[in-house]
Amino acid sequence: MQLIQNIFKKPSKTTIIISSIVVLLVAIIISFFCIANSTVNNPLFYNGIIIGDVAVGGMSKEEAIQAVTDRYAQALTADITLKCNNNTQHISLLELNASLDANALVETAYATCREGNFFKRFFAISNLKKNPAVFAPVISCNDDALKAAFKELSSQIDLTGKEMEYTVTETELIITRGTPGTGINTVTAIENFKNTVLGLSDGIFTVNIENIVPKEPVAAEIYNEVHSEPTDASYTITDRKLVITDHKNGIDFDPVAAQNLINQSSDAVITIPIISTPPAMTTQQLQNSLFPDLLGTYSSRYNAGDVARSHNVSLASQKINEIVLAPGDVFSYNDIVGPRTTAHGFRVANVYVGNRIEPGVGGGICQVSSTLFNAAVLADLDIVYRTNHSLPVSYVPLGRDATVSYGSIDFKFSNSTSHPIKIVASATGGTNLVSIYGTKEHPGRTISISTECIGTRAPSVTQIEDPTLPAGTIRVQQAGSSGSTYNAYKVTSENGRVIESEFLTRSTYLPSERIEIIGTAPAEESTPVDGETPIADGDDSGETPPAEEPQPSLEPEPPANESSEPTPAPAESTVSDMISNPAA
Repeated sequence: MQLIQNIFKKPSKTTIIISSIVVLLVAIIISFFCIANSTVNNPLFYNGIIIGDVAVGGMSKEEAIQAVTDRYAQALTADITLKCNNNTQHISLLELNASLDANALVETAYATCREGNFFKRFFAISNLKKNPAVFAPVISCNDDALKAAFKELSSQIDLTGKEMEYTVTETELIITRGTPGTGINTVTAIENFKNTVLGLSDGIFTVNIENIVPKEPVAAEIYNEVHSEPTDASYTITDRKLVITDHKNGIDFDPVAAQNLINQSSDAVITIPIISTPPAMTTQQLQNSLFPDLLGTYSSRYNAGDVARSHNVSLASQKINEIVLAPGDVFSYNDIVGPRTTAHGFRVANVYVGNRIEPGVGGGICQVSSTLFNAAVLADLDIVYRTNHSLPVSYVPLGRDATVSYGSIDFKFSNSTSHPIKIVASATGGTNLVSIYGTKEHPGRTISISTECIGTRAPSVTQIEDPTLPAGTIRVQQAGSSGSTYNAYKVTSENGRVIESEFLTRSTYLPSERIEIIGTAPAEESTPVDGETPIADGDDSGETPPAEEPQPSLEPEPPANESSEPTPAPAESTVSDMISNPAA
């Protein structure tokens, strides 16, 4: 009984206090480890890490890369003033090809406090609040160009000292011994410039004059700096433009023999023969290999006397000129040419909206898209998206036009070859010429285009009474035109023999309304007068429509075969060159 009483005896106050303390300590320890574990194993940047002046704490690697890139994008194009005493030399970071490896910088910064044991890392992370880890945005640039700028600055100052320097030609290593005195230490200056230039608030980099104690040339050190293997020329396609990296010859010489020449000579200038080895692919060879063949070409005529429209045709041609597409790339006319606004250089010219002629910015750009469409087909490229005008145009045959309207109607084709292709476009003297160059994958193959009319549709006639004209008088205010539907075919020939005729597009052109003015004034006798008031000069073609329009045959026309590339400019169309262009 006593035992049972002892078991259920109320614990003493001391026991309760001790137990509470133990529980509290355990809770604190558990909480500490939870917080510490969450802090140490945080996948984001720790607070207190700064890259340049960008606090990246709480960011992911991807976010940090973007933030650093955005922060210094403009700074990498800045103009910098090199200043020594009262002398200055200006240089552009753009000319130095300055760049910032944001990826490498972020990786280095991300490694902060991520090595060592758990407790060491936790306390190091906690210390970042008081002592942030700052990483300088160190640039890479053309050292030779920067060195030349410092040398130009030195030439403005009366300096007595000069460092040892060397230059490499195609056949020789030329070493110039230095002289003691005061001067600019270019090695130190270049290093400081790279480390600090992105942090300059005023764009001025101050260069200090130092006492120069030139060292004797060491052939082994120079060898390590200049020795290289041959590097082939290469290319990239950036923003649809070709960027070529020039080749570099391999440079080699015997460092032991060179050092012997240095030791035996007391001359200020020492010449050492080198071996220069060209690479397998030189810059010229690469340029010759990229676009060796004319794949397709097409030209169309325009009225050079229409200054505004001619300007638009020329501007659109300039925008697509020299565009390069890698295999599989899709060309978008709207993406490349951009918005048709005065801010983008386009002018007001006559365009068609529905069946009406109206002034509009960019009139004429559909001629360039239509000419490009024909060149792309003749180059045997895949057409991704194309729409015909709703009324005929005069600068290309029926069934072979391609209308565009920014934001709604585009013209697209893809580089369906296994090599890069380049567009060459021009607009001069009333001729719009578009050619596509690349590598012929089927040398004996040629492409042509044939079209056929598969149906016509008569225009509607609207008669407007005019009480000022004698009864029976008829005057034509607008000559109508029949609508029609055309099929276009891509005809492939090999060694002069047709091997395939592939359906390409179907184009339906609406009839345009015929408007007649009918006289209703009483008259004893009136003679019908059939005449025409010419339509206002203007549409996407920029040329004056003919006074009379021949009506197309009601029977389907046979396919109109034409020669393959190079394709001559189309003959003048007999169809009125009215165009329905939503925003050409």
